[in-house]
Amino acid sequence: MEVKILLYGLLVTSGLYFLVILIITIGWYRIKSFVLPSRNINTIVSVVIAYRNESQQLPVLLNDLLNQNFPEQKLEIIMVNDHSTDDSKKIVEKFLKKTNHLKLIDATATGKKNALKEGVKISSGELIISTDADCRLPKNWLLNITAFYEKEHPLIVFGPVVYEKEKNLKQKFFSLDFLSLVASGAGSAGIGLPLMGNGANIAFEKEMFLQSEKQIQKSKYASGDDVFLMHFVNKKYGSDKIMFIKNKACIVKTKSPYNFKEFIEQRARWGSKAKGYELMWPLFVAFTVFFFNTLLIFSVVIGVFIPWLFLLFFLFVVFKYLTDLPLLIEFGNFTGKRSLINYLFPFEFLYPFYLVFAAVKGIFFSYKWKDRKNLK
Repeated sequence: MEVKILLYGLLVTSGLYFLVILIITIGWYRIKSFVLPSRNINTIVSVVIAYRNESQQLPVLLNDLLNQNFPEQKLEIIMVNDHSTDDSKKIVEKFLKKTNHLKLIDATATGKKNALKEGVKISSGELIISTDADCRLPKNWLLNITAFYEKEHPLIVFGPVVYEKEKNLKQKFFSLDFLSLVASGAGSAGIGLPLMGNGANIAFEKEMFLQSEKQIQKSKYASGDDVFLMHFVNKKYGSDKIMFIKNKACIVKTKSPYNFKEFIEQRARWGSKAKGYELMWPLFVAFTVFFFNTLLIFSVVIGVFIPWLFLLFFLFVVFKYLTDLPLLIEFGNFTGKRSLINYLFPFEFLYPFYLVFAAVKGIFFSYKWKDRKNLK
């Protein structure tokens, strides 16, 4: 009887998983590519970046920002120091001498999301654009996002983010997993069911952010304000006010986790925000993915006593691979990460185990991030 329940559970959850990925894939194809128009920028833009202990990465980021192909009179850059204990602040202070549109403030509250809010509140721009301190930015990044905003008038614009310089098999696994998350967020927005974005490449209207701050305040979560903001806009203003910019000149690159421990801690931090989801689509996707992969793990565990269940596990993993493949091929082509798809099949066998572990850790246990412990 238990085996029948497992089999029926796998059939139901795999069918739901297929439906989820099909919807997301259709959404990706529905997004039109954005071509930069040849006209002047009229919007005042504030780039707000919160950082903590990024002394090695900040010079690269700041050089990328100061070398943007963007009118200086329309731009301000606000760096918010989130209680760094290394030389990060001194590095930013050196760059203050190179330009008059760079500002530096010290956060009063603790945590990235609080630091970001403080930066937004003192900003003068109509449009806020944010990234992470360990990112690389293409030269026309600001220009394309702002032009897209002026053309489409969304309240939130989010763009593609990829890991760079995968040097070994471990980093290829991290990168492919991250690619699937970004692709899912893009495709969901394309079908009018916003799911998630990434704070490393996001823009939003300042006034909307300030008006919504109290309603999206999730103080017990260590991360996720970008996702909660997206869900808030979807509920109040409609899904058409959240758009993904499909343009290769907007691809932001960041470093992959250093090892599996850092990888799991990061995914647990991301997964913890699921406790704050209120919209049906994000909840449906989260539960479908979690339970499908949990049942795959059960098939392996019970397979120790009933060996033919290993074959069942293999067949459903193959099914998952074939379901994931079309979206990841297309998104891999778009981001220049097509070669990673060669590793998708073997990685699919590892996916259920890490995903369920990271999800349980993020929801029920504490984790560490940026040398801060006991985050929940």
